[in-house]
Amino acid sequence: MHLTRLASLHRLTPQTSLLVNALSGAVDLVGNRARSQLLELALGREPALAEQLRQSLVERGYLYADEGEERAALNRIYKMYQEVSASRPFQLIVSPTYTCNLDCSYCFQSSQLRARPQVMRLQQVAHLFLAAEQFTASWPGRDRQLVLFGGEPLLPTTEGVVREMVKQAEDARLTVRVVTNGIHLPRFVPLLRQHRAIVRGIQVTLDGPQPVHDARRKAANGRGSFSAVVHGVEACLEAELPLSLRVNLDAHNIGSLEALADLLRDRGWAGRKGFRCQLAPVTDHLGTSRYPFTMREDELVEPVLALWRRRPELKQALDFRLFRVLDHLISVIEPGRPSRTLPRFHYCEADRGDILAFGPDGLIYVCPESAGTARYAVGTYSPRYRLWPRRLRKWEARSVLALPECQSCNIATFCGGGCGYAALRRFGSLHHGVCAGAPQVFKAYTEVLRERLQNEQVLLTA
Repeated sequence: MHLTRLASLHRLTPQTSLLVNALSGAVDLVGNRARSQLLELALGREPALAEQLRQSLVERGYLYADEGEERAALNRIYKMYQEVSASRPFQLIVSPTYTCNLDCSYCFQSSQLRARPQVMRLQQVAHLFLAAEQFTASWPGRDRQLVLFGGEPLLPTTEGVVREMVKQAEDARLTVRVVTNGIHLPRFVPLLRQHRAIVRGIQVTLDGPQPVHDARRKAANGRGSFSAVVHGVEACLEAELPLSLRVNLDAHNIGSLEALADLLRDRGWAGRKGFRCQLAPVTDHLGTSRYPFTMREDELVEPVLALWRRRPELKQALDFRLFRVLDHLISVIEPGRPSRTLPRFHYCEADRGDILAFGPDGLIYVCPESAGTARYAVGTYSPRYRLWPRRLRKWEARSVLALPECQSCNIATFCGGGCGYAALRRFGSLHHGVCAGAPQVFKAYTEVLRERLQNEQVLLTA
C-alpha cells in the first residue's frame, strides 16, 4: 500500500485531524487511530487497516498499490486539467497604454512605467490581430478573448484605439473583457453596450466605502476616486453589462468589508444579474514593495469567515476565488461554496500558455505584470510579428511537475508553484518555485478551523 505524497495531516484537536489530499481534492476529518495508521503508511509501513477505512482511502485517492499507480493517477488528472484548460478561451491581454490616471498606494507597476505617455497606434492594432491570428492558428476552433488591461485602458487618450480594438474583436469573433479602475468607464459604456454580444465582463476595483477607498486609490492630484467609480458601476449595471467588483484586501481595509457589503446591498448591486464581488489579497509577488499593510491569506480569510457567520447572506456576494492557496479548502469546508476539484498544476494562465500580452511598445509578453520591461518580452507584433521560441518555451515548461522545489511539497498543487514573474525577478529563472509562505498559510488556516471543527465528526467531501 502506498499513501500519496500529496496527502497531509493537520492536527485540529487532541482527537481530530484534518486530512487533505492535494491530488484528488478530498478533505476529511479523521480520528487518532486513523491518524496513526496514516503516519505509518507515510513511513512506508503496512498497518492493518480496517476494510472500511482502506476502501474509503482508495476511493478518495489517498491510497494506491504503489508509486507507479499514483503516477498514473497524477498523469490522468493532469490530462483532465489540460483538457479543461484548453476549453477556456485563449487570452490576448492588451495594454493600449502603460499610463494610469491613479496613484494607488499598493500598485505593483513602477511609477516610471505608469508615467510613459505612449499610446498604441491604430496600425499596431492591425498588427496585433494579425499576430494573434498566426499564433492561435494551431488551435482551430478554440475561443479567443481580448482583455483590455493597463496601466489604465479606458482613458480619453485611448478611446480611438479601444474603439477600433473592440470593433476588430467582434469582426474576428473574439469575446472581450475589460480591467479598469472605472474612472472614465461611463465614457466607454455606449461602446461596450453597442458590442454587448461579445462583452463577457468588466472588472472595476472598489476597495471599501468612500473614506477607505479614497485613501488608497487616489489620482495624481490627491483626489479620491470613489464617486467616479460608483458612477461607472451604476452606468454599467444600467446598461446591463456584466460587471465584477474587485476588492483588494489588506490590513488597511479589512475592517471596512462589512460596510462595503452594506453599500452593495443599499445600492442594489448585490443580487443583480451579471454582478459579483471578488475578494483578492494584495500580493507583493516580487518582495520589493515597502507597502506596510500586506497580510497573509489566512490572516485575511478569518475576518471574512467571521463576517459570513454573522451575515450568512453575504456568502453569495463575497467571492474567495482569487485566494489562490486556500480557494479549494474554503470551497469544501464552507457550505454552499462551489468547489475546485482539480489540482492547480500552474499558478496562473501565464504558466499554462493560455495568454499573450501586448504593449504599446510593440512587444509581446507572457505575463501582463512583466509588460513594459523589454528584457522579459517573448517576441514582437509590430511592425512585424516575430516570436522568440527559446524565451517562450521557458514559460510553457513551468509547472509543479517540473519545479524542483515542488517535488517534495504535499500542497504544491494548491499553490501551483507560485508566480513565474516573481521567479524571474528574484532568481533570474522561471525554473524555480516561489513558495510565498504557502505552507505557513495552509497551516495557519487549519488553526482557524480548530475551534469550528472540533465537534464535527463528519466526512467532508470535495
